[in-house]
Amino acid sequence: MWELEKERWNCMYSLSDEQYNRFSILLEQLQIPTEIREQYLQNSGIEKLVVNKGTKQWYFHLKVPAILPVSVYELLESKLISSFSHIANVSMMIQVGNQTVTPEDIQHYWPLVVKKIPIIPPIFHNMHQWKIHISGTKIEVNVRTDIEVTTFQNKCVASICDAYQSCGFPYFQFSVNSGQCIEDMKKFKERTDEEDRVRILQAIDEKEKREKEMESDTSGISGPLIIGYQIKDDDIMTMSSIIDEEKRKTIQGYVFHVETRELRSGRLLVTFKITDYTDSIMVKVFSRDKEDIVLLKSIQKGMWLKVRGAIQNDTFVRDLVMTANDINEVKPVERCDKEPDGEKRVELHLHTPMSQMDAVSSVSRLVAQAKKWGHEAIAVTDHGCAQSFPEAFGAGKKHDIKILY
Repeated sequence: MWELEKERWNCMYSLSDEQYNRFSILLEQLQIPTEIREQYLQNSGIEKLVVNKGTKQWYFHLKVPAILPVSVYELLESKLISSFSHIANVSMMIQVGNQTVTPEDIQHYWPLVVKKIPIIPPIFHNMHQWKIHISGTKIEVNVRTDIEVTTFQNKCVASICDAYQSCGFPYFQFSVNSGQCIEDMKKFKERTDEEDRVRILQAIDEKEKREKEMESDTSGISGPLIIGYQIKDDDIMTMSSIIDEEKRKTIQGYVFHVETRELRSGRLLVTFKITDYTDSIMVKVFSRDKEDIVLLKSIQKGMWLKVRGAIQNDTFVRDLVMTANDINEVKPVERCDKEPDGEKRVELHLHTPMSQMDAVSSVSRLVAQAKKWGHEAIAVTDHGCAQSFPEAFGAGKKHDIKILY
């Protein structure tokens, strides 16, 4: 049944096995929970990735079966942006197979679409709170005056249509009328799907568990991994542009498979597969001395690496393979508190996931971050509940942070 469904999707949307595989690797890198993948992202793929080297802009063009719940879309977009922030500015465009949408879908996406408008006129500062009226593929909005009608049509309509289409919606027509349109934000929040909120919390919890596992697997090497010489960003090429043997080229990408083998000579051979989502390639690297062996063993699945070496046809693999000379790990720049010791701030207004619809990060993780920044205390100010206090107490003891309840 799955093969028939996959064949039908390929016929309709021309998604190759490689596009499926790249998307699967991407979801693994972004740590999207299995439940969300199976429910919303089955039969999906990366149609293409457009890379602008000059501006370091990456544009992911994705194909999915149907309109995603807004919380799933926001989760996917935020993880894309954060995961590649140290490499490029990332945006995504979604194309859906079934463009059947409901008025609820359009309304739920409205605040997200408003955020995507480049410039919002000051008179529409609370536009994200509006209740819009939907009839088929026509959206009706009410503003207060005829001047606002003209302003909205000239400044907002085109951007809103483009934003909806980038989320996978069909093209909408707009009708702008005079009349009061502002409603209480609480009514909109009550319509938010509770199940989607729970899924986002589960995604955060799963990410924390995986981060703890990765921390326990580290080999004790401090700082980014560097094997050989430092690699400059100017020389990097996309993998899709590799079509023949090359003497000396540089690529960068996400490591999604690693194998280690000790040779009869005593040298270590590490083979890993890497992708930049335009294409993938296998990389081989041999140890030269004992120090190299320790460094090579630290190459792990999930790293983002810059690799420089020769590209040759491998008779065993029967494909182009890079033999690496230089390997640099790329890590995002972390925020830090630059105030001197004794003058650090204290966060006195902290909400945890126990405050409904108001937080997604666990209190343990927040306390750990406060410790990392050198803070001495942190205050938990949840809305009318104390369920997070036991976890906060344990985290405070572990990290030697004073908890203000």
